Amino acid sequence: MTYQQILDKVIKTFDGEIMVPNQWRVDGSNGKRYTVNWDKYHRQYSCTCLGYTYRRKCRHITELSNSFALKKGVSNVKNI
Repeated sequence: MTYQQILDKVIKTFDGEIMVPNQWRVDGSNGKRYTVNWDKYHRQYSCTCLGYTYRRKCRHITELSNSFALKKGVSNVKNI
């Protein structure tokens, strides 16, 4: 699978938009848009939604992370 095919699949599956490398704009359940960032130095995600602000976990990060893990064939994907 080519890089572009992977990007297209992630966008279609996750219903998000890649803004810049390591940053995605995603739709929330209430119609708002949030930004998910990947910090490659600390190897962690962050999100602009309130769930992440208060709990440091959110479904936007979980869904995005799981979609990448499934592309690599990782079978022990967990939900938060």
